[in-house]
Amino acid sequence: MREIPTNTKDNPDYIKNVERLFNDRIGKWSPKDLYITRIDNWFDEKWVKFSGTIMHEISIHKLVDITVPPFHPNRVEKSDFYRRKNGDYGKQKIENPLHIIQESTNNLKRKISDFSDNGLFLWYSGNTITNNKGSLMGYFVTDDDCFTFYMTLTGDKNWNAEKTIGLTTKEIQTIFAPELRVE
Repeated sequence: MREIPTNTKDNPDYIKNVERLFNDRIGKWSPKDLYITRIDNWFDEKWVKFSGTIMHEISIHKLVDITVPPFHPNRVEKSDFYRRKNGDYGKQKIENPLHIIQESTNNLKRKISDFSDNGLFLWYSGNTITNNKGSLMGYFVTDDDCFTFYMTLTGDKNWNAEKTIGLTTKEIQTIFAPELRVE
């Protein structure tokens, strides 16, 4: 099982569900590359496929040629890169960081597929104890295709999904409560 880096601001039940989802997707897709990025605080669903802004006012969400979500590097608490070799994932040095300081319009050209042709990118939020909610977003890249998903998890629902994009309720229930799985 791949463990997600945590700190004292994290609710353990939130982290457990992030790990469950992440490991389920690794098992389902067997990506060559894994990128795991911890964002300092909760982020909403508007970040899915968000590429940047033009003239500081017009938000651009791309449906093709999906770009790296333009989180400011100040929000990135931790970013790790792993590559699969001989069936296991080994941590690698990040040669080309996902999140860099640049003009927002420049991010419109930073395609996620330029970072991996077979990779799972995961962003998850920190500070879940204070916020009583957390967010999780993933991009799965194969060749030039990109599948995206997002969810907000809340402590009010025992750290289960409150809002989802790209995953069905049945999928999430199967992942978060495997003991309830009906074969």
